Amino acid sequence: MAALRTQVFERGQAMCKVKEATMETMGVIRSRKSVRSYTGEPVSERELELVLYAAQAAPVVMADYNKFHLTVITNLGLLYEIEQAGRNLVRGTFSHPLYGAPMMILVSAQIHPGRENTMYSSAAMIVHNMALEATELGLGSCCIWYPIAAILVCPETLDRLSLPEGFEPCCSIILGKTEEDFPERPVLTNRMPVHIIA
Repeated sequence: MAALRTQVFERGQAMCKVKEATMETMGVIRSRKSVRSYTGEPVSERELELVLYAAQAAPVVMADYNKFHLTVITNLGLLYEIEQAGRNLVRGTFSHPLYGAPMMILVSAQIHPGRENTMYSSAAMIVHNMALEATELGLGSCCIWYPIAAILVCPETLDRLSLPEGFEPCCSIILGKTEEDFPERPVLTNRMPVHIIA
């Protein structure tokens, strides 16, 4: 996996030099949304490379990238197992918590006592970078949490991920082709209270 990550990063660098921007930054931010409807068509190799490049470009605490690990899952049997674990955790609230997406990218980290917040925050930024790139590529994406919590209490499923020793799943994103559009949506500037201390 390390070799793949290095290869993707190098190829991503070359691609980004020739890739034309299709959206401005704020346009991508306003267009990003959680997609829960997928065609089942697989993500292309080029699209995956660009999404993984965006992950490698994400900021992480103290630039300590060796403390993070990415796992790309397209195995339908494993995806089904993860989905079942998530469904059992929330007692059937979501019948298909992975929404039929053909790919999940899991972000894992070495979590040490006292550093939980920084590691989880960094993992979330990695996922968000991937979501923004997926939006620009016209791919559907959705951040996934319940199945990750389920994996942590399912030793057999956790073993199937073959994570490096000392790493545990933090968060994930599902990706896939979708028939949904990505129109820019208005953003209300008062959705969150803002307190300025001058």
